[in-house]
This record gives sequence, structure tokens and C-alpha cells, in this order.
Amino acid sequence: MRPLMLAMPAVFAACLTGGCEMPNRSLASRLQAEDPAVRIQAIHEAGATRNEKALPYLVDRLTDSEQDVRFYAILALERMTGQTLGYRYFAPAEERAEAAKRWRKWVQDRRGGATTRPAGGEASP
Repeated sequence: MRPLMLAMPAVFAACLTGGCEMPNRSLASRLQAEDPAVRIQAIHEAGATRNEKALPYLVDRLTDSEQDVRFYAILALERMTGQTLGYRYFAPAEERAEAAKRWRKWVQDRRGGATTRPAGGEASP
């Protein structure tokens, strides 16, 4: 087996724990990436740095198709805000959608009713 192939699991683990950076990609774009591993790494980064500009993107991840992404999103939100607003990552889709609405309202209220994200999601947290 080639040395590079042997190193890949360690590189992947480092990325998941925040030791890997993706140059030229904003946190916002990584939070919306197609690859769930990239989304999870970005969620970890947002939570660890308590990046408040990422809040609306983290809330969007509460309705992600991947259960692992939803799990890390609520952990990051709880770390940043101290609450879950009744969200359960494993709940049926309808329950998750209702909880995500509560989170969107919470973010909007916190920002004084201001738009939390520009149209098109082009903000860069």
C-alpha cells in the first residue's frame, strides 16, 4: 500500500477535528457544501469559535438530510446559545421542521428582526 493511502485516515480525522482548512472557501459555503464531512467540519468550527454570523446556517443544518450533520448542528447551537428549543436530531421530519422554525424565529428576534442572511446565502461568516 502506498504511503499516501496509509496517511488518508489521519488526514480525514484531522479535518474533522478542525485541523484542516479549506482555502478559498468561506465558512458559509462549507456549511452548505455537498459533502456531509465538510459540513460537519464547518459546523465544528462555527461552534468552537462561537461564530454568531453562522447561526442562520447552523439552523439550516437542523433540517439536513444527514442525521450526523443534524446532530452536530444542534450541539453547536447548544454550545453557542445554551439551549435546544426542543430540537431532537432524530425526531420525525415534521417535528424537526417545527423546531427549526422556532430556531429561525429565535435568530430573527435576536437580530432585532433584521435579515439574518442576504438573499442567495452569499454572506461570509
